[in-house]
Amino acid sequence: MTATTLEERVLRLEDIEAIRDLTARYADAINKGWNGKTVDAEAIPDIFAADARWEGFDGEVTHGADAIAAVLPKATSVVQLSMHTFLNPVITVDGDTATGDWLMWVGSVMADNPRSVYMSADMTYTRTDKGWRIQTVLIGFGTMVRGSDGDTA
Repeated sequence: MTATTLEERVLRLEDIEAIRDLTARYADAINKGWNGKTVDAEAIPDIFAADARWEGFDGEVTHGADAIAAVLPKATSVVQLSMHTFLNPVITVDGDTATGDWLMWVGSVMADNPRSVYMSADMTYTRTDKGWRIQTVLIGFGTMVRGSDGDTA
């Protein structure tokens, strides 16, 4: 949808800013490992739509915000530290839905081994009566660099 009036353009920019903020809150919720920071599964219902879908690069799919919140502690239990950054978005808003194509950089420590992973995150969003929520997340594997052993995958 192409915004034609000044009001439409302002609303579109406000929507894009809300989606960027929502995605940053998602990154913060799944970060852990410094200053006592843990994964904040309780934040997930304010970030994801109730019927959301999350699919990792390994093909595992989780349906529903409650299920996503429930799986996070177990899925991240082997991670000592993780820092997620969503970069370079292409966000398209179409009424009450939107798409976001992101580059995602994750720095982490697992089994005392630092690593970094550069991936893609294709996301859809839906506007609810409580604001924008993430509807779907599809993580695409990119490249991984392991720290202490020097391997790259």
